[in-house]
Amino acid sequence: MRSYIYMVLAAICLGSIGVLVKLIGSDIHFMTLNFYRIFLGFIFLLIVVPFIDKRAFKITKKDAKEFFMIGIIYAISLSLYTTANLFAPIQNVVLINYSYPFFVLIFAYLILREKITPTKIITLIIAIIGLSIINPFQFGSSNFGNILALIGAFFYGFLITEMRKEDKSHNIGDIMWFLFFASLLLLPFPFIYGFGDISNVIIYIVLLGFISTGLAYLLYNLALEKIEAEMGSIIATMITPLVSIILAVLIIHEAINIRTMIGGALLVISGIYLEMHNKGLKSE
Repeated sequence: MRSYIYMVLAAICLGSIGVLVKLIGSDIHFMTLNFYRIFLGFIFLLIVVPFIDKRAFKITKKDAKEFFMIGIIYAISLSLYTTANLFAPIQNVVLINYSYPFFVLIFAYLILREKITPTKIITLIIAIIGLSIINPFQFGSSNFGNILALIGAFFYGFLITEMRKEDKSHNIGDIMWFLFFASLLLLPFPFIYGFGDISNVIIYIVLLGFISTGLAYLLYNLALEKIEAEMGSIIATMITPLVSIILAVLIIHEAINIRTMIGGALLVISGIYLEMHNKGLKSE
């Protein structure tokens, strides 16, 4: 039961990303903000992880190489999602982001040679319909953010596939290293674009790094120690978009777009069904 609570709390933490990014706004260049988010997430884990995983600092050269490669994809995926929230409504970004299970489906077929079942094809078609209703490529002020969110989902799907390819269940200590290398990759950007005027938004930056990133990944991985990845994905898919949209409406008064809600609902429902199908295939 505790693991399910961890997963729900992790999903809630992830759901706070959009509204925090909106509250920070343009006071900080988005590439600098990406660095702050990932670096503070790393600092949070650096403080907490030694109390949880005593082996966290015992890594080999092979581990470091793997952590570095995955850290690059983490940096790209997290940065795209964070930046997308600056250029598009939160509801667009979070719902488009949950197209990632279908990128996993495609990558798993191409890279892992996993079987494509009729159910997977049906869920993929429904997801494409949902995405078409949202129409991330529509002309308008949200276009750039929508496209960033979709590319971010692409990279996140690739990240999950690569981690499955390694056939490893990464512990929380590994996640700390992923964020460390992701931080190194993004380190030049504050020096290029400036550190920004953080005086008015520092609390939001700290919350984005510590709560929405560090604590979210800590709880998520603690939950995955006891529950299956598919079940964790189902819980996150149900809760994170809902929390994101509710916070957007209550805190920044974002208007609900019915078309986005309908398309997003199709994406989320088909994604949940796909994960349930994958869970069933594993148990066979």
